[in-house]
Amino acid sequence: MGSRREPEYDVEIGASVTASELTFHEVPDVESRHRASPRSEGTAGSDRSGVPRPVEPGKVYEDVRVDYRLASRVRPEEDEPEEG
Repeated sequence: MGSRREPEYDVEIGASVTASELTFHEVPDVESRHRASPRSEGTAGSDRSGVPRPVEPGKVYEDVRVDYRLASRVRPEEDEPEEG
């Protein structure tokens, strides 16, 4: 049988949103975090179309799409033997 790859992350969460029109009344303050114990590493990010960074309050944006992904993996302690 062929070799099997381990998944890149233990947990992945993705979301997408679309809008024909979008208006921000104020500039949002957005923060993403990932936490795990004992050790973890991960990534988070978004791909946007129709929405600049930063947005302008009161401006109407059209044909908006935002794809967001948050992913994390837990790393075993260095002195723990791997199961298998």
